[in-house]
Amino acid sequence: MDKVFRGNHFALILAIVLSLVLWLFVTGDRITRTTPAIKAWQDVPLRVENLYRDYVVTEMTGSVNITLEGLPDAFEDLTIQEIDAFIDLSGKEPGSHLVRVESQPPRGLNLISVEPEQARVVIEAYYSEEFEVEVEITGEPLTGWVLKEYTIEPAEVIVGAPESVFENIDRLVLSLNITGMRSIERVEEQPYAITEEGVILGGVAIEPNLLVIRLVFERIEEPLDDNDQEE
Repeated sequence: MDKVFRGNHFALILAIVLSLVLWLFVTGDRITRTTPAIKAWQDVPLRVENLYRDYVVTEMTGSVNITLEGLPDAFEDLTIQEIDAFIDLSGKEPGSHLVRVESQPPRGLNLISVEPEQARVVIEAYYSEEFEVEVEITGEPLTGWVLKEYTIEPAEVIVGAPESVFENIDRLVLSLNITGMRSIERVEEQPYAITEEGVILGGVAIEPNLLVIRLVFERIEEPLDDNDQEE
């Protein structure tokens, strides 16, 4: 038996086995790299194209699932940001629409499916208008001081919102708490839109959204007491 292992025949057989293993490995890797693969991507962000400039989307499916096919090399280093999914809103008027989802697969890949195939989208007209800002002051300044005057810059801002929100805007308010203030103060605050009932509205764009308020406080002269008057 020792002679068999030490002989040339064993070396030849071992070489053949190793060559066969190497061939199988290389061939298997080549087959793997040349065999198309299928991969699914979940929650691909959905974007909008060709929306009329005076319209805005208020409701829409946020994401879709996309399945792609291609060679394994084409999937290497591919991120979800490189996968495009969109809906074309050309010619769409305000209202609710069911629109086909489209996708342009990255180079070297083929699109297999998009789920859902259609997206529900709600379009509204977008309105904007100039509003004067009302200042609502709360709190009390530092003891011995009183608010003399204030200015706000700018006094008017541009307010924009979808029609369903815009029609409920009653006024634009900036709340300012002057507790502990004295002398001359300069603060920055954001205004907000409210309804006639005083409810704060969301989905409102205000430009600029940060206003500068300059406040001037005046010291109160304390009245003399009786002892001071006698002296």
